[in-house]
Amino acid sequence: MDTIRRCLWGSIVTLTALTVTGALVAQTAPPQGFEARIKAIASSFKSIPSLERLSQTQLENIMNFVVGNMLFVLNHEMAHVIINDFHLPVLGDEEDAADAFAIVTSLRFGTAFSYRVLEEAANGWVLSDLRDRDNKTPIVYFSDHDLNLQRAYRIVCIMVGSDPVKFKEFAEIWKLPEPRQDTCKNDYEKAVSGWDTVLKPFARGPDQPKINIDVAYGDGKGEFDLYAQAFRSVRLLDVVAARLENELAWPMPFAMEMQTCGGFNTGWNEATRKLTLCYELAADFAELYRNYNDQPMASVNPKAKPKPKRK
Repeated sequence: MDTIRRCLWGSIVTLTALTVTGALVAQTAPPQGFEARIKAIASSFKSIPSLERLSQTQLENIMNFVVGNMLFVLNHEMAHVIINDFHLPVLGDEEDAADAFAIVTSLRFGTAFSYRVLEEAANGWVLSDLRDRDNKTPIVYFSDHDLNLQRAYRIVCIMVGSDPVKFKEFAEIWKLPEPRQDTCKNDYEKAVSGWDTVLKPFARGPDQPKINIDVAYGDGKGEFDLYAQAFRSVRLLDVVAARLENELAWPMPFAMEMQTCGGFNTGWNEATRKLTLCYELAADFAELYRNYNDQPMASVNPKAKPKPKRK
């Protein structure tokens, strides 16, 4: 029987890494023009009925939210693949470890875009919490994933712990209490040292061959054609695959694909060695942003000031 690991986007089981952490290899930012491609494809989404009344700026904000969250989802799932392929020990909850991997890796790029990916992911958990409340979705305390707002604050705290000065305003926007800000450095340092330690033996040396990672963008099947075109243009999978090939000495090849799946699933099939992300999930992120982005911080703290909207 095939072994399939799946994370579901929704109220019961929720999601959220890019590559190996910085002590192992030199990190590089997404290729030049990555953000420009996101901006260029935003206007094409005016043809989606639910988005047709939005301005170009609003469409660009949605696309940044969608791409940022999909990248975080992909990176989180790649952390699970890495744990599986290299038989890494995990002390604590694996979902927490995968989130920490995603956050630390993005931080080590040190670019405005990588910080924005984390901001969009944190916002994604807040908006998901708002939607769950609106839909009166029961809270499931026995899930193997933390609650939406816990995952949002993990992102905020590790960001603050990495540089309390740089992210001071971010902490204030999120109303992260100062006593907690002071302890976030420990969270950051534990995440960094833990992942660096377990991955160091598997870093690819300059004399080792690269293991091929195939990427594919499936058919949008009409309803999701724009999303398929968008991710081909942005080359989301290619960016991650190129880095993974370079940085780790994988035991064998594998593949990543984006497909129309008939649901929001994203998952790793160990038998086929294929990681699949679904266009339906991207469409859901777009609707989530469109419907719930007015004052996301109200979900965290009713007395909080509304978060400034990006221009």
